[in-house]
Amino acid sequence: MARCRGQTKSGKQCSRQAQEGSDYCYQHQPEEKVNYEDMSLEELKDYMTEKQKRFADYYIEIGDAKEAAVKAGYSEDSAKQIGYENFTKPYLRLYIDKIIAKKDNTRIASQDEVLEYLTSVMRGEIEEEQIVVESKGDYITEARAIMKQVGAKDRNKAAELLGKRYKIFTDNIDLNHSGGIQIIDDID
Repeated sequence: MARCRGQTKSGKQCSRQAQEGSDYCYQHQPEEKVNYEDMSLEELKDYMTEKQKRFADYYIEIGDAKEAAVKAGYSEDSAKQIGYENFTKPYLRLYIDKIIAKKDNTRIASQDEVLEYLTSVMRGEIEEEQIVVESKGDYITEARAIMKQVGAKDRNKAAELLGKRYKIFTDNIDLNHSGGIQIIDDID
């Protein structure tokens, strides 16, 4: 049997024997290239340890790698290093990125969603709640909520924003000049 061709952290050749049919020991076996990009969240989780799963969840919640590592159960002394190392693992980084992107998609309105909303406001399809105070006599009033179409001011603002988006309100002034320019200095 031959000696492992892998290198230790100090840069020396590994002292272990290579596994049968390989040039490397169990620790230095070259990893197969895995395409994590096409994996679902559940498939990515299969590559993670329980601590890494907790780290990812806490990181998504907190946004701080060191604090997430401590909450996940790593030692406080090594938390900063572990947080950094976890981000070098492509499956863990991709898992975090996919979860954050998924949350952003549900929290942030898309361009089409905004345009649809502005259009429905402009057309008067949106109603808003308004509080109305009614007199019941003898200085007694009663407040109640009614649903009312948005006002003309709001509809005009929606139309203005849509007009800006589609560049409807730009003045088409032709500033191109084909002749020469003559400056006359007749100030005495």
